[in-house]
Amino acid sequence: MPRHVLLVTDGIIHPPLTGRWALHRALRLLPGFQFTRIRSLEKLPASLERFAAMVLYFHHESLSPAALDSLDRYVRQGGGILALHSATASFKDCRPYFEILGGRFAGHGPVQPFELVNQNSQIFGEIPNFTVTDELYLHDWHSQIQVHFTAAHEGQEVPVVWTRLHERGKICYAGPGHTAGSMTHPVYQSLLRRGLEWVAS
Repeated sequence: MPRHVLLVTDGIIHPPLTGRWALHRALRLLPGFQFTRIRSLEKLPASLERFAAMVLYFHHESLSPAALDSLDRYVRQGGGILALHSATASFKDCRPYFEILGGRFAGHGPVQPFELVNQNSQIFGEIPNFTVTDELYLHDWHSQIQVHFTAAHEGQEVPVVWTRLHERGKICYAGPGHTAGSMTHPVYQSLLRRGLEWVAS
């Protein structure tokens, strides 16, 4: 039986439409998955238990209490979330949302190259270090995240890819996603596929 995944993606420029297309193509290479797309968490189906995971790749401003409750309940009961880039910059005033994802957007520098460095990750073990040209998102992080890839920022290594557990649910966040070039990078696509497999397991 295929594992069903709900793609919650939206945007023309932020995130880029070509990047969303690249994400859809990359994830559909995974065998044993079936995908359904919606544009907003406000459009969540009434029955979420059939979905093994959600993919969040959007930049939205407001989240209703009903949609937040559905998302939180879904994850606590064992659903998985793969969140990308501006998902952590959405719903800026909703603290429970950031507690689910494990990080709140705090700022970013210019679009420029930076290297993602594998921190001896068990989940992403054989995926090598790689460089993308993108915005390096900076965050306020949840204390319980597990960091898998970092990038250098002002003399320090900051988390770029992390995972965490939210009761029975699994969350994976990956920072790049502002440029179509990042979303078509073959190593990054492998990382995202691995992240989806982990949260959906």
